[in-house]
Amino acid sequence: MLLTASEGRHWRYEVCEHEDGYLVQMRDLTTGDLDEEFSTIFRTLPVAFAYAEMSAAYERYAASELEQSEDEQIEIDVEATERHFIDLSDRLHDSGINGVVAQAWERERQRSPTRLLH
Repeated sequence: MLLTASEGRHWRYEVCEHEDGYLVQMRDLTTGDLDEEFSTIFRTLPVAFAYAEMSAAYERYAASELEQSEDEQIEIDVEATERHFIDLSDRLHDSGINGVVAQAWERERQRSPTRLLH
């Protein structure tokens, strides 16, 4: 279930419910395709929101650099969202985990039987 989204110039950063917490994924604004390589899972919703906002701000900043446009507000937004994410992440002890890594752990868990040692 999609909870919120933050838009950059070319991508939308979506925060969705996930069985392990909250998933931030990246969707192409033109095609609607998900980027399979970009996904991060957070335990807390505020940190997931902050990460999506920060990612969108970074993308807008990178796009403005490529276009060589002078917009001081974009730089201010990047700094503010980065500070907000770092502060929340530190306070809530939630730095997230790469979604590809979580998928690999899940595949391994399903593949091999659990062994108990006593």
